Amino acid sequence: MSTTCSVYQNGNVRPVGDLSAISEVLKEDGAFVWFDAVAPGARDLALIQQEFGLHPLAVEDAVKGHQRPKIDRYDEGWFLVVRAVSGVGPDLTLHEMAIFAGPKYVVTVRREPAYPLDEVVRRWEHDERSLPRTAGALLYELLDTVVDDYSLVGEHLEDRAGALEDALLERREHNETTLLDIFAIGRAIQRFRRAVAPMREVLVPLIRGDAEFVEAMERPYYHDVNDHVERVLDQLDAAKELVTKTLEVHLGLAAQRQGEVTRQLTIIATIFLPLSFITGFFGQNFGFLVNEIASPWLFVSLGIGSQIVTLAILFAYFKRKRWL
Repeated sequence: MSTTCSVYQNGNVRPVGDLSAISEVLKEDGAFVWFDAVAPGARDLALIQQEFGLHPLAVEDAVKGHQRPKIDRYDEGWFLVVRAVSGVGPDLTLHEMAIFAGPKYVVTVRREPAYPLDEVVRRWEHDERSLPRTAGALLYELLDTVVDDYSLVGEHLEDRAGALEDALLERREHNETTLLDIFAIGRAIQRFRRAVAPMREVLVPLIRGDAEFVEAMERPYYHDVNDHVERVLDQLDAAKELVTKTLEVHLGLAAQRQGEVTRQLTIIATIFLPLSFITGFFGQNFGFLVNEIASPWLFVSLGIGSQIVTLAILFAYFKRKRWL
């Protein structure tokens, strides 16, 4: 387990090396603790539970992982699960992060692969909005950073879906690779939306003021995070609609191409049908056909000539029907 523990008190910050001393630090006036743990085991979380007074059911969820994004209240503390993202495109990775938040602490538990908190730390240490060093402010920085990453992924998926549709319409290509790309984007949108959509439920009690550690001045910031979530969902809905339209265009072009091939084969078969009849008729072993059609002129006029006339009639008919 990799851990980082910092105490913020009276405008100062100091580290805590002994985890067993956290419970005593929390008793100090004006002390606020941010504890971060990466890939802790069951014993590690048991110690964290004891020092911070966390609810065992919340700790159990953090140990087992694979939770959907949610927010639960336990006694005086709150337990959140969020799905953070890093990278875009093929490098996109979803990270599960559990957050315990109370009046005097925020505990982040990151599972492997661990979501990087560098941007959160930068915003927290160089805050331009003069937010207080409180649990509500730190939780806002965490959620805001996570949702900002959502926006980058949402824009990428929307652009990718639009580019695929444009390429399909410009080149009119509809091969197997195009179909696989459409399905791949559709799966990525669906998978990412499952991580984003529950964030609205997570933010509701924080905006509504159910969490006592979120001060009144901090609630508008959570409103802003929720607005960003709604924008990302709009991007995903737009991308999904583009993928659906692209799939319809792909299927339409494939059907059109299949119809063209079928029409060409039908025309060829229609042309050869009367020619096969003529050659079959003159190929019969009747006495008249053998004895009377003996001169080259009759052979050309009746045999080859009738086929040429038949081809000319069929060609004129097909042109009139605009099949050619």
